[in-house]
Amino acid sequence: MGTVLAFFLGYVVVFSSAPGCLLLLALSGFSIYVAGIAEKALGNKDDHRIVVDEIIGYFFSIAFLPFLSLPVRLAAFVLFRLFDVYKIPSKKVQNLQGGLGVMMDDILSGITANILLQIFLRIPWISARFF
Repeated sequence: MGTVLAFFLGYVVVFSSAPGCLLLLALSGFSIYVAGIAEKALGNKDDHRIVVDEIIGYFFSIAFLPFLSLPVRLAAFVLFRLFDVYKIPSKKVQNLQGGLGVMMDDILSGITANILLQIFLRIPWISARFF
């Protein structure tokens, strides 16, 4: 559900400028701190009730994309969820302690989705056909 919320928040918050990048980094740092507190309070490693990691991860997947049409946003959503569920390439970072372990697998999944979309959106025949 966190990624669904992030999908709609992504229409309000823009991460394609220097201030947007600073905002994303600040939100990431704050989220690491908050996720660590939540993890201790809930008593479980990366508890499923912590959704801030999903939100920040999705934000990384859409940051600095050349355009954000609905198909691009949906592709970012699907890629992020696939990478997050299957922990590609982030399986080992979940072993980090506290909020860093909660957040980093989602951040890496978002960055991986973003890199793929950056490539796909710059290949004219893919971009024109799908996005």
